[in-house]
Amino acid sequence: MPITASAVTHWADNPWSRGSWSLIGRHGSPADRATLGTPIRDRIRLAGEATHPTRAGMTHGAHEQGIEAAAWAAGHGHRDVTVIGAGMAGLGAAQHLRARGITTRVLEARHRTGGRTTGTDVGGFTFDLGANWLQQYDDNVLARLAEKLALPVVPTAFGSGLDDLERQLRARLAAAPEHASVADVLAAWPAPPAALRRLVDSEIVMDTGADLGWLSARHGFEPGVGDGDRWIIGSYQRLVDHLADGLDIRLGTPVRTITDTADGVSVDGLRTDAVIVTVPIGALPDITFTPALPAAHRTALGHLGMGRVEKIILRATDRFWPHTGYFRIHGPTDGAISEWLDATDADGTPTLVGLLAGPWLDTLWTGTDHDITTRVLTDVLHAAA
Repeated sequence: MPITASAVTHWADNPWSRGSWSLIGRHGSPADRATLGTPIRDRIRLAGEATHPTRAGMTHGAHEQGIEAAAWAAGHGHRDVTVIGAGMAGLGAAQHLRARGITTRVLEARHRTGGRTTGTDVGGFTFDLGANWLQQYDDNVLARLAEKLALPVVPTAFGSGLDDLERQLRARLAAAPEHASVADVLAAWPAPPAALRRLVDSEIVMDTGADLGWLSARHGFEPGVGDGDRWIIGSYQRLVDHLADGLDIRLGTPVRTITDTADGVSVDGLRTDAVIVTVPIGALPDITFTPALPAAHRTALGHLGMGRVEKIILRATDRFWPHTGYFRIHGPTDGAISEWLDATDADGTPTLVGLLAGPWLDTLWTGTDHDITTRVLTDVLHAAA
């Protein structure tokens, strides 16, 4: 197949994320997200998409939580604040603090800004390796910023609305016992139709990348995806660069210890008035807190987890894929699912962006990026053609 350039993500293996986005397990609820974002002794606060009760897993949810944490720090009179993480939450927090005249620095483990939002050059054009869409577009603060910057966006039609089977599924999930998993609901379904498994793969596995035996039936399938989503041509990186402008960002600076002392907070020996921690919850255990995080925060973390969805970007001399626009391809086993966006219109070069989840990743995502690309072409796209 005429591939001229490609890129592959490794979010699950990345030590600074260890997953794609946060999810609620069978013993959790949105209250755990709120608890996780509760200030700790007036000097430490966790913020990011995982702490947003209604916009979890989304960039604007992370950004809003960063700004809320910054307002908290300013409201307590802190004049020197350290922000950990230069993703959408961290950049939002730092810009808000800077605008209030508060001395602010951002410590970022990676050698780039953006966190799970990052663009990369693939065959002469910048594509997103992480977050791609502006979700809940009409109520999205980052969408307003994109409009202000005159960034080109394209609406994406993900489906034609709910059918009877999906309505039944959503109703059963919502009515499930508090600690039931999605798998529990499916196991109790009387004579499940053959279409149910494909629906679950398309609407739950694809949107979470989680083990259905762990994922909360009532709270794991959170709203947001598909609500007027628009894709940024030229990548989210343009928003990241704008938000990072003018900030004191120290790249390649992973944080290992946060110690709350009598006269402030020590971050790996650096003294500051307060700390806003925006690292993904998958990487949070690598930071040692002294004193330890409060019991309520630890419990909340135990109820949350990270999903796994990986992305591949393919540039080609010709369109060889089976459909144009947006489409899904189901794998040979339950849970193997992928969705694809024909991004050719971005610059006129045949381009396909794919997201893959479920057991497919266990076999496809091994070896080199070239190996992964070859398997995706052979086992997914060629098999579906």
